[in-house]
Amino acid sequence: MHHVSQNRKSRFCFHRSHVSLTLALSLALTSVSAHGFAETKTAPVSTVSPTPALAPTPTSVPAEENKIFVDPNANIPKVPDNCELLSRGPGVALQDSEVTLHSFLEKVIDDLQQDKFQHLSEYFHPRAKVKSDLGEKIRSIIMNRYNAPLQYSIFRVWRVTSPSASKQILENCPESDGAKIITSFGYSKQFAVWIQIMSQNELGRLILSVAPDKGKVSIVGFRIQQWTQSGEDWRTWAGKAEAAEAKKDPKLAYLAYDISQKLLDGKDFVTYPIQPVLIQKRDEMFSQAKLIEAVNKDLGITTTAYVGTLLAKEGSGMFLREYIAKELPTSTLRDMCASHGHTLQKTGWLSQSQGLRCNYIFKGMDPLHDSGLGGFYITADDLKPNKK
Repeated sequence: MHHVSQNRKSRFCFHRSHVSLTLALSLALTSVSAHGFAETKTAPVSTVSPTPALAPTPTSVPAEENKIFVDPNANIPKVPDNCELLSRGPGVALQDSEVTLHSFLEKVIDDLQQDKFQHLSEYFHPRAKVKSDLGEKIRSIIMNRYNAPLQYSIFRVWRVTSPSASKQILENCPESDGAKIITSFGYSKQFAVWIQIMSQNELGRLILSVAPDKGKVSIVGFRIQQWTQSGEDWRTWAGKAEAAEAKKDPKLAYLAYDISQKLLDGKDFVTYPIQPVLIQKRDEMFSQAKLIEAVNKDLGITTTAYVGTLLAKEGSGMFLREYIAKELPTSTLRDMCASHGHTLQKTGWLSQSQGLRCNYIFKGMDPLHDSGLGGFYITADDLKPNKK
């Protein structure tokens, strides 16, 4: 996921590369801190399924790194909403209520639709000091995740007021699809804008925090949120997880719960109360330690350092980091990864439509971070019997 946020106060290259959806820029502005879902008559994928009957939201649950999950927004005050829905899209439709914002968003949408990403940096607040290549970085991320042609449209626009200009969680913004919107610090009036990305394979959202300043509006926060994986939204993945759990298939349940919660990762722009519930359900299947133990057993090795899930353009799958004792030839590492993928299919971790990403590290390296020793993405197609 990618985000840029701003407060008013104050090489790794994979063979068969998989591009992560994480772009995080910390921008200073006298203190500063960058997933659409159609309503969905024209969406190319089906994304709506009943909300799973999950347990009430806990305050903290185990997280993927075997630590206690702590909501990063837990200390942000929750306030009665000063949140007014202005537009449901697909057009901007603010010419009668917020003329300046209307013109601004029309220009943004037009540049996105015409593939003029080089202009995006011009829309950010000047004190954010974003680099001129920001737009091209955003374009690269989008193009590596979503199959063209793409359509961009307004999904929702809210007008938000915060008399204290503080960062707050708004409890009940209308038609926010289960999300609680988080205001940007330093602006008494701002706008929460969700732009939909409709592609041939997935749906996404560009989440913008826009604020007026000195007669104009500028982007003060930006994030890309993936909304579907393999054409299915978080509800569908949660439903798959519950079905697998009911069938006593903890492997599939773990992966599906994790993919579901990842689709709700809004960082400091939106928060979904159901996300920690999904994380808790995931960790009831396996803790990270138990997950490593189970994968090691099925692979017949003792060198797994980390296990996670993979959201890729080609489909979902698993991600392994593995310890190696010394540098090995590229072909050897790739063959190791492919062999693991075949074994994970045979042992019920991967379906025939899922792939595997591997990264290799030495002992003493952080198992939560990639290294430059070598990394590979083996697609589901690569794992077919006729592939070598």
